[in-house]
Amino acid sequence: MPTNVTAEYAAAEMEYSKARTPAEKIKALEKMLAEVPKHKGTEKLQQDIKTKLAKFRELLRKEAEKKKGGYSLAIKKEGVAQVILAGPPNTGKSLLLSKLTNAKPDVADYDFTTTKPEVGVMDYETVKIQIVEIPAVVKDMSFKGKGPQFFSIIRNADLIIVVTDVMSGLGLFFEEFAKADIKLNEKKPGIRIKKLGTGGFEFIGQTLIKGDIKKVTKILRDANIHNALIEVFEEAKLEDFKNAIKESLAYLPAFIVLTKGDLPGTENAVADLQKKYPRFDVIPVSLVKDVNIDLLKKTILERLNMIRIYTKEPGKKAKKDDPVCLKKGKRTVKDLAKNIHKDFVRKFEYARVWGKSAKHEGQRIGLEHQLEDRDIVELHIK
Repeated sequence: MPTNVTAEYAAAEMEYSKARTPAEKIKALEKMLAEVPKHKGTEKLQQDIKTKLAKFRELLRKEAEKKKGGYSLAIKKEGVAQVILAGPPNTGKSLLLSKLTNAKPDVADYDFTTTKPEVGVMDYETVKIQIVEIPAVVKDMSFKGKGPQFFSIIRNADLIIVVTDVMSGLGLFFEEFAKADIKLNEKKPGIRIKKLGTGGFEFIGQTLIKGDIKKVTKILRDANIHNALIEVFEEAKLEDFKNAIKESLAYLPAFIVLTKGDLPGTENAVADLQKKYPRFDVIPVSLVKDVNIDLLKKTILERLNMIRIYTKEPGKKAKKDDPVCLKKGKRTVKDLAKNIHKDFVRKFEYARVWGKSAKHEGQRIGLEHQLEDRDIVELHIK
């Protein structure tokens, strides 16, 4: 035990030594981290505690995934993407799910109506998107009960909608996401670390590091990395290196939906949320008066960063009720062909395109042609 620590820290450390389960270990380590004196002399101790926390949280998550019995918490993805509704208790998540999809979850004006994930499909402008409501996020959910399984579902989603109302605080909500190693609306560090057998550390892009290089190497060694090629692609702080090392971190896009958006004071509530959480856009909705529901659906589609491509067979009309959705950045004819059938690239002869990307209607194009949203493509194979 380090010197000059508080009695509270000593008690937490004793609790940790006696803990037997990962959940008990996590609880004790969180107390230790809260109570350890914060100064330069305890930096290594703080990092050791954080490393242990990450290890036990990941262990708990894996244990939760392996558990069997009862209803299955595995959610099979349907549609072109999966979107999660998550938030504090009694903020309107179930009612919002019913407004967005065909789902009919239990809706009641008291906490914890939802005890397991509820699933629906949103059909908007011919695009089908799976919406999953997760039970309310509460204190210690990240490592207690079925919480780790819920967060495992969240980690695999394409977009998170944080649901709150004018009365609910989100501090605890974001704390639990941080404990579960999920970062919302944060950019993954532009750092690549390739472990080597020998040779110490070699840096590429060292001038982009905003900090003492000795502290960077210390961070790496504390993580048991002693030989590595480190490539830095953009400005990086010491905290970025700590995050780059943590393989368990998930980075997900998100925005906030403020329910009860028809009540007086909504504009002030939106402004307060945007000031407190500047990384997040805030959309106010009314679940009673159906205000901004269509705007919300449109925003979901936009935030998924997808383009819709309609396919057609020669001599027939385009299939506008069943588009192929491609992630922005992966939108060539080759990507489209791969999405439809694995043999289409090998057998590809040429394609024709109608829409924004075409120089003229029915333009003949090749595999590398860049497609735009709502293009119509006719594939010709050998």
